[in-house]
Amino acid sequence: MDEEELAITVGLGLVAREAAAVEYVLHGIYVHLAKVAKAYTAQATATGGALIKQCRSALEQLGDSAVPATRRASLVRDLDLAEEGFRLRNRFLHGYWQFDHEVQSWLTLKGAHGMTRPEIAHTDSDAVWELAHRFQALHDRLVHWDIAQFGELAETENGDRGWASVKHL
Repeated sequence: MDEEELAITVGLGLVAREAAAVEYVLHGIYVHLAKVAKAYTAQATATGGALIKQCRSALEQLGDSAVPATRRASLVRDLDLAEEGFRLRNRFLHGYWQFDHEVQSWLTLKGAHGMTRPEIAHTDSDAVWELAHRFQALHDRLVHWDIAQFGELAETENGDRGWASVKHL
């Protein structure tokens, strides 16, 4: 395994971890939007695109007075970014990676629903690490959005009180 392949492999692990963190926060936002009392009574297994569809549907069902327009626009933008991120995550994590010696680059081949040919794209470790960092930034924005819209006063590990994103179990 050369240095580039090692960077891709480690980066893929970070992509998986950061995407899961985004899904966890999105699930919390969904249960708040859908007004579900306990988080894991509302399809906790939905991930990626299905989870985004649930969030969009729950947001649409709420009136404008429940979620202010600027906050709604911010969440819609982040849902769009999450959707694109999950599409790339799926290509990176579920695609077949092959080194193309002709152009000295990595190829990913991934089938997609409704397509008769696989998606084929050149990529490198930079793209993988960039996606991991995009998920990290998205996670932070979604947590801040959740706190601003649904935050609750809670005690921190240090005993201080502050606003927090809370998932009721």
